[in-house]
Amino acid sequence: MSDTFVHPSAFVEAGANLGEGCKIWHFAQVRPGAELGARVSIGKDSYVDVGVTIGEGSRIQNQVNIYAGVKIGSWCFVGPAVVFTNDQLPRVGNKSWKIVETVVENGASIGAGAVLRCGIRVGAFAMIGAGALVTKDVPPFTLVIGHPAGDMKRVCACGQTILPLDSERKDLLRACCKENMSDATYDLAQTTLTSLP
Repeated sequence: MSDTFVHPSAFVEAGANLGEGCKIWHFAQVRPGAELGARVSIGKDSYVDVGVTIGEGSRIQNQVNIYAGVKIGSWCFVGPAVVFTNDQLPRVGNKSWKIVETVVENGASIGAGAVLRCGIRVGAFAMIGAGALVTKDVPPFTLVIGHPAGDMKRVCACGQTILPLDSERKDLLRACCKENMSDATYDLAQTTLTSLP
C-alpha cells in the first residue's frame, strides 16, 4: 500500500481494505470489511463502520459518522460532522433490526452538519446544503437545502452555477466545469449525464 498514510492515533481494524494513497487522519476508526478506494481521505475523529464502501478519490471531512449499509461513490465530498443513519425504526433490543442501505452516487457533495435518513439515494453530482435534514432521494445534479431538505435548484457538475429545476441536461456541464474540475471528475460527469434517462 504505497503512499497510504494512517496516523498513529487512528484505528484501522484488521480486515479493512485501504486503496493506494488513502489517508486516515487523527483518531479516525475504520472497521473490518470497510472498502476504501484509491486516494480516499478520512478526516479526524471520523467513523467508518463494518462493510461501508467509499469510492476512489472521495474526501470524508472531520467527525463524520458513516454506518453499516452506506455506499459512497467516487469523487464525493462529505463535509464535517455529517451523520448517516441505518435504522428506520430504532429501538434498543429490537430482535428484527435490519440495516437499511443508503447510497451516495459519484461526484455528490454533502455540506457540513447534514443528516441523512437511511434508505435514500443521493444522485450523482447532487449537492446537499450545510445542516440539511435529508429524508428522501435527491435527484442527480440537484441542490437541496432545509429541514426537511427539498428540491431547490439544479447545480452544474462543478457546483459553481445554480440553475432552474427545469434546466436541460446540456446546461449541467458548463465552461466553468471544464475550468474547475480535474479531467477525471469532468469525464465522470460527462459519462453520468450521458447515462441519465
